Amino acid sequence: MRLKKIGLLGLFSILVGVLPGCQAQERSNSTGVVGYNHTDNPIYEFMLNGESGGSVDAHSGGGSMVCCIVIPAVWRPGLEVNVRWSHDLKTYQQSTVPLPAYDERAGHMAVHFLRNGEVKVYVSHLYLGHPDYPLTGPEAGLREGENPVRQDLLDAKKEAP
Repeated sequence: MRLKKIGLLGLFSILVGVLPGCQAQERSNSTGVVGYNHTDNPIYEFMLNGESGGSVDAHSGGGSMVCCIVIPAVWRPGLEVNVRWSHDLKTYQQSTVPLPAYDERAGHMAVHFLRNGEVKVYVSHLYLGHPDYPLTGPEAGLREGENPVRQDLLDAKKEAP
């Protein structure tokens, strides 16, 4: 009888030790990547968390999407993205940038290489040019002084109830 108790106790200890590994993993989503280059130099390659993000010409972007980066299905504070890029495929720059809050409508990850050298990343269902796009102000234009907000979308937003 004593052996049975020790055996059951041992089995119970093993199961308790294994259970944390069986806990539900964080849900994640795979989303496309879009690059925007606000600088004078082409970006011949950029990567997000070690995965290819594509390339983007100077003063352009948003024209194509690369698949994919995996992000948590639900945003949480402290999320970051490691961005690595090159203007010549020989030397690389790297920056770890915060990932601002996003909602369940996350459609793609947009990477902005700004004129001041900063990199900003957003997860959104909107694109640059939409009045509610998260990047606003003087840095939003692909060229200095340019306002990327499309007038037709701005007018439609004003007319909406």
